[in-house]
Amino acid sequence: MAEFIIMPKLGFNMDEGQLVKWHKAEGDAVKKGEVAFEIQTDKTTIEVESTCDGILRKIFVEEGQTVPVIVPVAVIGDAGEDISVMIAEAAAKLGGSTGIASEQPAAVEENDAPQAAAAAAEAVSSDLKLSPRARKYAAEQGLDLSGAVIPGSGFQGGITQKDLEQGVTSGKITPLAKKMAQAAQVDLANVAGSGVGGKIVKEDILGAVKQAAPAPVGDIEVLRTIDYSGMRKVIGDRLSQSKFTAPHLYFTASVDVTELMKFRETVNKAQPQKVSYNDFVIAAVSQALQKFPAINCALHGNKIVQYKDVNIGMAVGMENGLIVPVIKKAQNKKLTAIAAETQVLAEKARAGKLLPQDYQGGTFTVSNLGMFGIENFTAIINPPEAAILSVSALKKTPVVISSEDGDEIVIKTMMKMTVSVDHRLIDGMNATKFLNEVKALLEKPLTILI
Repeated sequence: MAEFIIMPKLGFNMDEGQLVKWHKAEGDAVKKGEVAFEIQTDKTTIEVESTCDGILRKIFVEEGQTVPVIVPVAVIGDAGEDISVMIAEAAAKLGGSTGIASEQPAAVEENDAPQAAAAAAEAVSSDLKLSPRARKYAAEQGLDLSGAVIPGSGFQGGITQKDLEQGVTSGKITPLAKKMAQAAQVDLANVAGSGVGGKIVKEDILGAVKQAAPAPVGDIEVLRTIDYSGMRKVIGDRLSQSKFTAPHLYFTASVDVTELMKFRETVNKAQPQKVSYNDFVIAAVSQALQKFPAINCALHGNKIVQYKDVNIGMAVGMENGLIVPVIKKAQNKKLTAIAAETQVLAEKARAGKLLPQDYQGGTFTVSNLGMFGIENFTAIINPPEAAILSVSALKKTPVVISSEDGDEIVIKTMMKMTVSVDHRLIDGMNATKFLNEVKALLEKPLTILI
């Protein structure tokens, strides 16, 4: 019996997902548990497996399209099975969705200067039912679709990229670049073509218009513009909410890590699982949070919830933002187990393979920029948590040692840590006790293993 494959809901805050890649094409055999497609959530790219065996009969959502969760993206069934009812049902669900990319007008350019060119490009395909890939192809190739009669072979007669390619071959479609150049008053003699055979395409005209347009601020030359959306926007919104909702209070301590460096070397020589300085910090934080549970808390409505489980997030920087995979129940794990888990999570994060359960449920976060040589910084709390620890670089520093014989200056390897707390939930006294406990554990690292 035929079944729908749906856009999965992979988190409480996930309302929509972008289908970024199909691993199967229509007509391909699909096995249950086999990866069917990939989606981009607000945090990472996730592979979605098929829930049944069969033939991929119909794809409703193409690559690059964004749709709400729980709507059909395809149907799998037997080769000769009648799926007309399911196609109609999918059409009803997708047709009423505001997040469907194919029903959105194609954006031409963020810069407002070439308004005439953008208007010309927008009018080209407004009366045609183009798939997202077909719309993108038409824009890239500079196709003039006004008045074109193109049979659509896609879902419900939609026009696909393949249909457009056949239209170009048959001569039914003419270039749009000339119309755009006229609308934007661009001299084609001064435009270099980047299309096949040096043909001038839409992007060449937009580039020429952008170069001729005045800089948006004074005389500043713009390198590029980037959409404030997706992962970057989610991070910005969450941290803005945190910064302006939770009154942040900061406490900094300098940690003498001279003994920690020696101890880490001994540990790594004694067993195969290598342990990083950050692993020691996470283990020390885990123990300190058990001693001071008032730090391991969150605000839910009118209730301050203190957690028994210590779920420590570790901030991992990626090219397009920051993600925080979580070491669950760290209070029950040995140092080497923490080290093994942080290594796996970091690799998955950088490969974009984290699952929602890998980055949800944190109760406290550690953000370590020491590997980048940062000597001191303060981090913004990762909501709904109430505290975050910033860890800086190890640095040889002159330190004054006092004794009965007087003061002495010695060289020590020091590391600065700053804890940011939500002052609504955490008092300064508890924050300083917690930070001093982490400091004490790291300065006597053997106690972390006891």
